[in-house]
Amino acid sequence: MVIMSIKINNAETKMMYKVCLIVDNPIRDLEGITLIAWHLAKKNIICYIVPMYCQAFDVISLKPDLVLVNYLRPNNVNLLLRYKKENIKICILDTEGSPGKDLSKYASFIDKIKEKNLVDIYCLWGEEQYKSFKEKKLFNDNIVKITGCPRYDFCVYPYNQTLPKIFRKKRFILINTTFPVGNPKFTRDFKIEEKAMVDMGYDKVFAKNYAKDSFNANRKLVNILSKICQSFPNFDFVLRPHPFESSMPYKKLLKNKNFQICQTQTAIEWLNCCEALIHLNCQTAIESVMMNKEPISIEWINTPHLKAEGPPGNLSHNANNFEELSNYINNIINNKKLKPRKQMINERNHLIKSRLFNNDGFSSLRVSKVINEFLLSNKTSLTLDHKNKFNHKQVAREVLGFKIFHWIRRVIQGQKAEFRRNEKNFTLKEVELIIKRLNKIDSNKITVKANKVLKNDLSIPKMFSHKTIKIFI
Repeated sequence: MVIMSIKINNAETKMMYKVCLIVDNPIRDLEGITLIAWHLAKKNIICYIVPMYCQAFDVISLKPDLVLVNYLRPNNVNLLLRYKKENIKICILDTEGSPGKDLSKYASFIDKIKEKNLVDIYCLWGEEQYKSFKEKKLFNDNIVKITGCPRYDFCVYPYNQTLPKIFRKKRFILINTTFPVGNPKFTRDFKIEEKAMVDMGYDKVFAKNYAKDSFNANRKLVNILSKICQSFPNFDFVLRPHPFESSMPYKKLLKNKNFQICQTQTAIEWLNCCEALIHLNCQTAIESVMMNKEPISIEWINTPHLKAEGPPGNLSHNANNFEELSNYINNIINNKKLKPRKQMINERNHLIKSRLFNNDGFSSLRVSKVINEFLLSNKTSLTLDHKNKFNHKQVAREVLGFKIFHWIRRVIQGQKAEFRRNEKNFTLKEVELIIKRLNKIDSNKITVKANKVLKNDLSIPKMFSHKTIKIFI
């Protein structure tokens, strides 16, 4: 095991390296990924921030020295094989590095992937994830690095000072929902999402039960939220659905003047301005604790299957019926701060230490150090002991190029699929604003820039999507 220290070697990079960083969910992940790129750029490493659905085109077009991938799963193995064929090093930084209550199940899931030896570096969120990987003997210790998760850096100083303000006239309680399976934004119903869970490697019985429970809990929650708004008409409630969750079931609640739906900005930015958080099995409860905002869980509609994917430990104040929930809300309205019990405080501290390594604001720095030192070591590619798979779709991408392939896909799949892909994109302006916020707090006064990718950056211009952003000094 290697636990990364904070101090970075001041040796300058002798040659210009290029790194691609994949963004899975822009609302959740763009700030953390940009923060890694900001650190790397200051070490004279050119970074390209790539939307997830553009990576099959843009990574091949850019041919970087290393790609930071958002996960290792069966559905992206063919892409990783293609990257290796170009001698591109692969670093994994999980989008979900602390999923559910049982990390050993996640390790077992990774263990089933035969192509694990594609990975050059695996950045882990915390010591508990490391232990689960170690028990399964997934990787050698020279590959795994405990770094923490960069997006949580914005919970603490100095990065919390860069958070944009959400200006509201009235105080409000934030409600975060997490029903992308039971209330999907991009597919017809939860049964399609159930199949998607199985395709990702979930047990069929668990996927069926989880999808059904998620659908039922979502419908129950809508009724609870309606009752909340009517019970407290003079206090505001802001609902922030999961980015991949439909807002349609909640729209009937907009008849309440004290209710608002918002799917923009990060959870951390909303938590920075709210009074408290109401949720059900939402990982945002961890961020809430880190932001010193008390989370309240609507436990009476919970189920064992839903709990299995929720945050572990005794994080939240549990409301076991509507009366208890009302009491919590009343206390918040009357400025009576919810006080966690000593046992709860201890469990929260243990959870953050074991799952997220440290709430110290240095996770992005540790990831950048891992990448920088790996590139400087001039390590050669791993020798693969399996045959490259023929990927018909990737061949079509590279023969046709982005524009033609994209046009054909849009004709075949329709506007619904196009909508889902567009939701994973981000703009140059969004990245520029993050970079400007970060440059303001840099004591070394090194100006990092964000810009469009130029033609001379590209090895195969026709493959490029023009949606990737370049970060450099």
